[in-house]
Amino acid sequence: MIKKISFIFLFLCFISFNSWAENISASSRITEVTVYPGSARLKREAVIDLSTGSRSIVLEDILGKVDENSVSVTGRGEAQVKIYGAYLKKEYLKEASDERVKGLENNIEALEDKISVENNNLKILEEEEGFLNSIKLFSGEQIPKDLVTTMPSGTKLKEILDFLILNSKDLQEKKEGIRLKAREWSKEKEKLVSELKNLRGASQKLKHSIVVDLDAVKPGKFSLAVSYLVTGANWRPLYDARVKFEQEEVELTSFGVITQTTGEDWANVKLTLSTAKPTLGGRMPYVEPWFLRPVEVRREKQRMRAAMEMMAESPLHQQDALYLEKAEESKEEEAQLAFTEVAYEGLSIVYQILKPASIKSDGSETKFPVTTQTLKANLEYSAYPRSSPYVYLGSRVKNAPNLQLLAGQVNVFLDENFVGKSSIDTIGPGEEFDLYLGVDEGVKVKREQLSKKADDVLIGNISSPSLKTTFAYRITVENYKPKKMKVIIFESLPISENDRIKVKIFDEKPGPQEKDWKARKGVWRWEFELESQAKQEIFYSYLIEHPREMSISGF
Repeated sequence: MIKKISFIFLFLCFISFNSWAENISASSRITEVTVYPGSARLKREAVIDLSTGSRSIVLEDILGKVDENSVSVTGRGEAQVKIYGAYLKKEYLKEASDERVKGLENNIEALEDKISVENNNLKILEEEEGFLNSIKLFSGEQIPKDLVTTMPSGTKLKEILDFLILNSKDLQEKKEGIRLKAREWSKEKEKLVSELKNLRGASQKLKHSIVVDLDAVKPGKFSLAVSYLVTGANWRPLYDARVKFEQEEVELTSFGVITQTTGEDWANVKLTLSTAKPTLGGRMPYVEPWFLRPVEVRREKQRMRAAMEMMAESPLHQQDALYLEKAEESKEEEAQLAFTEVAYEGLSIVYQILKPASIKSDGSETKFPVTTQTLKANLEYSAYPRSSPYVYLGSRVKNAPNLQLLAGQVNVFLDENFVGKSSIDTIGPGEEFDLYLGVDEGVKVKREQLSKKADDVLIGNISSPSLKTTFAYRITVENYKPKKMKVIIFESLPISENDRIKVKIFDEKPGPQEKDWKARKGVWRWEFELESQAKQEIFYSYLIEHPREMSISGF
């Protein structure tokens, strides 16, 4: 009797196991994406009809490098469901399972056929051009011979000339058209080849699936949502600063520039940008003692050389180099100015893109507007003529009280004309900062050496033991702007760091407002208002005395 009960129990367990082992494949799509610096969190959703019982729901063809520990699952619907968990399943395959690989290969082959046809057409035109050149050669030889016996009519000569010119022009236009077509198709082919390479790297030989174990107590429709973290995605801030010169305002617009090579396109997803870095470790490094000891030079060099070689050979280093190369080659895609909603989540900032977004997995850059603000600008011009012959427009501005600006590149537009690039550091809410707006040719600066005199000879043509050299300089600033402007001039005057080198500065006119600006020795600062069409000159001289046998660096 006991054996019979045990057998029944084992049989029921076997039935229960097989019931639990039932797998249901469900199609899913990415609906939400949160992009971090260096990674992204994807949310996939699948809608399924559930009957009662325990089963495993399998979401197949999960692409990209997934962080197994980041997988989480939620769900809701008519069905009453208990979710027991989700995990990442890996299955090694002999070939890539993604149908997009075959599609890309077919598209690349079609482009190669088009390029081949155009190359053949180009060869035919080159043969026609050779035939036309032979006619030119024959005409050049035959017509002078005919001139000895008979003079060809002007009409005949004109017909020959018109024929040669017209056909030559037509051939050149056709050849140029073929070259343009072939060039465009070659670019498209390179893009598809790059996408295919990324896709194969993400999906070849290893198939990922996410398996969700659940138990349906009540049947019905059920929406399953699975989230996970993948690498191969990144975003960075970018700014446009449009200077309204007459209004003394700067319109500062920030963008989020996104790239991704996860192996899967994001189509019409709810997109969020976050400054959080979930891939970084959350624990502070171990605090260890700091010991000072003599360095063994030879062994230290060997250790450094070995470390550099290991870095150069490591896959992580190679991936970083590849990412930087792609960033340089990529191009921006313009987006409509529909700004984001900004929120703070703990120590990170989150920007919610208001419209559904689509981003291809080919490493190209997609730009989305994030925020905009109009800053009251106290415009001023700064110059350092010893180092640069240009005058730079800048302003002291104040950030909005509820907005943080991240460090990034600034594209500067002056009266709707692009004038150059600048940058900003991370700026807190309500913080004042210097916004540099590039070169403005409306204000000119010029630094001239007026004289150089050496006094090193005593009476009787005997050289003195020391050498004295006097320099005189003039800095000229001219304002061609239609209004009075504030101008700041910086200049570095020589400073001695040796008792045997003596420096004397004199005849400065006008004197600077500040010497040793911001504790930088020898850096002088002039500040003045300059009327429209006006000119300001600054004069100064200095004397350097040093032993004749001494060579001075920087002089």
